[in-house]
Amino acid sequence: MKYDAIIIGAGPSGVTCAARIAQLGGKVAIVEKSFFGGVCSNWGCIPTKAMVASAKIVHENSLSEKLGIVTTTKVNFDKVVKHRDEQINLSRKSMKLVLKSFGVDIIIGEGKIIDKDTVQVKDKKYSTKNMVICTGSKPVFPPFIKLNDNILSSKQFVKINKLPKKIVIIGGGVIGVEFASIFALLGSKVTIVEMFDRLLVNEDNEISNILETEFMKLGINLDLGQGVKSIDENFVYTKTAKYEYDKVLVATGRAPIIDEEMLKNVNVKYSKKGIDVNDKMETSIDNIYSIGDSTGKSILAHVGTRQAIVAAHNIMKQKDNMDYIVPRCVYSIPEIACVGKTQNECKNPKTALFDLKWNAKAQLSGHEVGFIKVISENNMIVGFQMIGHNVSELVGEAIVIIQKKISAKDIAKIIHPHPTVGESVKLSVLKLMDELVDIPKDK
Repeated sequence: MKYDAIIIGAGPSGVTCAARIAQLGGKVAIVEKSFFGGVCSNWGCIPTKAMVASAKIVHENSLSEKLGIVTTTKVNFDKVVKHRDEQINLSRKSMKLVLKSFGVDIIIGEGKIIDKDTVQVKDKKYSTKNMVICTGSKPVFPPFIKLNDNILSSKQFVKINKLPKKIVIIGGGVIGVEFASIFALLGSKVTIVEMFDRLLVNEDNEISNILETEFMKLGINLDLGQGVKSIDENFVYTKTAKYEYDKVLVATGRAPIIDEEMLKNVNVKYSKKGIDVNDKMETSIDNIYSIGDSTGKSILAHVGTRQAIVAAHNIMKQKDNMDYIVPRCVYSIPEIACVGKTQNECKNPKTALFDLKWNAKAQLSGHEVGFIKVISENNMIVGFQMIGHNVSELVGEAIVIIQKKISAKDIAKIIHPHPTVGESVKLSVLKLMDELVDIPKDK
């Protein structure tokens, strides 16, 4: 049997690609050496957001008295873990169910590309017209840090089964701030050590400022602008301080998983950043594709699944290509959602910031903290930055505005429901146009 495509890796991008090729009539197999669902289902999106859901309930309870409801909050970490693990298993099963429902052949083992037409798994060879590499990514950390039972990568930390009393998180990026929110609300004493002078350095300053303020309210200690000097079995040391810990989370980034020897054998071009691909997701070899984290384009599951569709379409002779207008969501408390350019990336930006304290729905629910900021350049809306309760649910409209190049005047004509937090997207644009009425001027 000769397959139309063999997919190496059954993460969200691999499963999506396999299912789409099969849906279009192709004969496809997927190869997986460990758990279905990749980083997303097993060590990333699913387990962390399951724990975020638990942490959010604690946060809601802390606000409830303001709304007239007195509650008693008790964290049962064993049940938090049970919920987390149930969601991991459900996601794995869902991935398998998708593949089986589309008639995709599942091959268990490590896939190796022997030549441009052959994939080997264990001692068996499979012939294929095309192949797709989607082998994911892994945590990376400074060479002076040695992992052990108490100094953990994010992959290890997300599976802990006992709530630590004291946690030091090395890194104030997306992974670090999400875990800080979770464990601070569940009852751990959390310190973040970040070498830059603010959290989430890739976003604009206003985002960092509010996040840092809210983190301090949660009791999270911030050591910014220093970085880690050394770690021993009891303390994490910076230049001016030391922090006792039960567990250390090393959240200093991720890198693509690349089998260099295999890629060299078939002349696929790559670098330390990832496998080289064009906008059709083709590598330097015309029938070998790569998608997901292994390309180094992004480590976001929603980017990988779009890349998967593009690759599937091109394999099945349907023209398609990537457009990297990518939403960036951080599931901290409060949430952050951004798309397009930041103000720092623009040469001549015009910005407007609509404070959620003026949004009726936010006021009614007790979630007034945050804002929606719109950024324009050369009379075009090029970016949105949001921070606040559940703002990840609002960024979809912002994506459409930027991707479809919708003008501010056209946005102003759209009727949004009231009261909703979502109408703040339009209100931020009206403020950009100096047409916002009935809102006090910012002091």
